Amino acid sequence: MTIKKLLRTLSRRLMHPPTGHRRRYRQRGFTLPLVLGMGLIMMVVALTLISRSQLDVSTASLQKQTQQAFAVAEGGMARTLGLLNGNYQILLRRTYNPVNPNTGRRYLIDRAVDPSKVGQPNVGQPNTDPRQRNTDGIDATPVDEWNAASLGDAVPPCFTLNNVTDILLNGQIGTPVQGNYRILAYLYDQPTETGHLLIEGRLANNSPANAYVLQKMKITDRNVPANFPGLLAQRINLGNNDVFGAVNGNVICTNANNCKVPADQCVNGQPTNAGLRQAVGALNNSIIHGTIAVNKIELPPFPTPPPTVNPSGNPPVNGDVQAPDPSDLRNFLMKRKDYVDGTNSNDRYSQGAYNLGNIGEMTLPRPDDRPYVDTSLPAEHPDRIYYAYRVNDINLSGNNNLTINTSRWPVRLFVSGNISLSGQAGIRNICRPSPNSSPSPDSDDTCRRGAKMGLPSEVIPCGKNTRCSIGTPDRLRIYGNPPDPNNAVTDQQFTLSGGSTAGSLFVYAPDAKVGINGGSSSPDIVGAVWAKEWNGSNSNNAEIYVPDRLPEDLGEAYQNSSIVVARTTEASNWNRLAQY
Repeated sequence: MTIKKLLRTLSRRLMHPPTGHRRRYRQRGFTLPLVLGMGLIMMVVALTLISRSQLDVSTASLQKQTQQAFAVAEGGMARTLGLLNGNYQILLRRTYNPVNPNTGRRYLIDRAVDPSKVGQPNVGQPNTDPRQRNTDGIDATPVDEWNAASLGDAVPPCFTLNNVTDILLNGQIGTPVQGNYRILAYLYDQPTETGHLLIEGRLANNSPANAYVLQKMKITDRNVPANFPGLLAQRINLGNNDVFGAVNGNVICTNANNCKVPADQCVNGQPTNAGLRQAVGALNNSIIHGTIAVNKIELPPFPTPPPTVNPSGNPPVNGDVQAPDPSDLRNFLMKRKDYVDGTNSNDRYSQGAYNLGNIGEMTLPRPDDRPYVDTSLPAEHPDRIYYAYRVNDINLSGNNNLTINTSRWPVRLFVSGNISLSGQAGIRNICRPSPNSSPSPDSDDTCRRGAKMGLPSEVIPCGKNTRCSIGTPDRLRIYGNPPDPNNAVTDQQFTLSGGSTAGSLFVYAPDAKVGINGGSSSPDIVGAVWAKEWNGSNSNNAEIYVPDRLPEDLGEAYQNSSIVVARTTEASNWNRLAQY
């Protein structure tokens, strides 16, 4: 084959290769892009898997941190509730609800904003223009009642607002520190008596994870047992006076601004016993059998004196009324017969209190006096039947006595002026047991109960050939003027004395300054004294003895008198909030 022909043949084969050859040439051109494409796909898949894996790791880490932040918030919740139920109980019925800077609204919705959403998060919609935030202005103003102006004289001893920010509003969890928490808001809703507490928890390592816990709980009152006040006042300067009574010999000051515990007598926010003694002015020789407390107390309503006897008034108030026959009232009146000389009719009663004006030495009830009957109360009610007297001043001196016979019915003096006793003068509560009653202290005879109450076993002449004992203090009550929180009228002055005989009585005078002019054998007063101020007792050995049974014998309203503190109950609603 010539060279020319050979070249022509090669050229033709190259230009038109056989089918098999063409396929191989095409495959040779496709392999490289295919390999490159597959490699690129594999790289994308690998990068996606790596990215997703990193995202999963990040999400898992964030979830773990969020759970840890929840744990911090819940730990902060538990610690905060412990503080609020401890020395910060006074704050449970006051609101702390700042404005959330992200929304321009208070953190929690209160009743003024929406009664149907009380305590719910006030998330709102953030607005970058402060002028447009919360244009209605209802909840744009912070509420802070955790301050001195709001607390007033209700603060407990050793309570200081300096600790609120450092101890209560912020805190740390764990050792070493695992996280920080803070109170964002606390809302107290008075109509429902519920508290709503919102707390934020955040980790300590600058983690972006944070969490919120919102708890709703009922705020209830808790009566502190064994705190019936034998001596109660807003200001107490006890000196060397004694208050006896293993159960009820308690001294309670109701105003912490007047009865201050020295700062060096506060340990962990609680007063020492020495600090409490200083708060009520108790000196070294003063003996107090019960507890000392500086706290508000729930007292029974102050009684209103019956209307003054005035037969010519409109309507008339008669002082001598025949009980209908037959009637339950007459039957009840006839159950209690008067065994003292000069008895009055047993089935007659008064519609009001006798106005005595200023009095000195005398004996009550007088022969023609009748017991007052409050017909609105049931027959067995302790406040239904008693001798009632309105008095201006009581002045006694020397050996003069105001003798009050409580054998048949209790006696109540409603004093609008002052009481001044000097020398051996005294107010004597006498009682003659029924000659037909059992001599046992458990007898139904009211005069027999003195021994059971621990009264001195003293025999007192009370009539011709008649001997009496000391009457129980629940049956002789002296009421002063009602409370005067604004000092609109001059305080009353009650200077009491047992004289030669212990004065057995109960004094409830919330606008009086009371003290003892000592002189009895021992004690000066058997009973209890509730006043505005206890001060000025001029005897270093003046004594008050508070019988164990006194609260029960005064009646249910007085029996329940005790220190009341707020507390939280178990949560009625608990929410975890991942964002706020």
